Amino acid sequence: MLNSATLDSISKLISNVLVYLGGVGAVGAFFYFLLKKTTEKIVDARFDERLEKVKHELQLEQQRMSVVYQNQKDSFREVLVAAHKAIEAIEQRIAGEDDWRPISQEDADAFSRVLWRESLFMDDPSDHALRLFREIMLTAVPFEMDVPTGNKVWWAYNQMNFIAERLAEHFRAKVGLPSTVTEPLLDVELLGACRLINRYHFPDHDLPTKGPLKVKENTTAAQLTAVARGTPKLLRAELEKLKEATEKDIFFSEVLTEANRYLHKLDTLKSH
Repeated sequence: MLNSATLDSISKLISNVLVYLGGVGAVGAFFYFLLKKTTEKIVDARFDERLEKVKHELQLEQQRMSVVYQNQKDSFREVLVAAHKAIEAIEQRIAGEDDWRPISQEDADAFSRVLWRESLFMDDPSDHALRLFREIMLTAVPFEMDVPTGNKVWWAYNQMNFIAERLAEHFRAKVGLPSTVTEPLLDVELLGACRLINRYHFPDHDLPTKGPLKVKENTTAAQLTAVARGTPKLLRAELEKLKEATEKDIFFSEVLTEANRYLHKLDTLKSH
């Protein structure tokens, strides 16, 4: 089969000949007709060649996407199961209404192994939400002589449930199932932003936050994100203070990256 470059050259040559023969009488008219038909066949052949190439590329892309789609569904299921096992690990250690006990490092490691294994097929918002889930889960794990209090374990449990529920809604939408929540992972981003401004101590910048976004005893993740949704300017101002406090210190480069991420997400909130 002739390639596209050769077909283009032949087409131009025939076009020039057609122009010449068009003015040389009946014989010219006859050859004009034959060459016109030949040109049409060549053009059709070039079109068919390109069409087959496009069809082939689309078929390959469809095959690739079907494999990715199936693997992504499997990954969604695996990480949700792992998240619920981590939540159940806390539930199994509750000794009383106010007696919330830490989970083991083994429980945390079990979730981490699934997260690293399945992260290949996670989109960026899902991956960030899962890493935040892991970060929160680790606050319920004893580290050397630092044993988390019952209230700290409860707070971790509440946030982990909140994130798992939002992830489930997000995954439903990703696989084409109806979801009752619009952009469920935006709530997770707001939770992450609130955690950030409550976590770091920079007295010169009046941090951690002391206003409505401060985490108080028995505050739930849902309540905190609802306040953040209603006061985006305040959340932005607190993040800007944190950004100013960390931008000149390389030790806090990851904190600065997170602050910038959440500031960008607040721009998304404006359109809701």
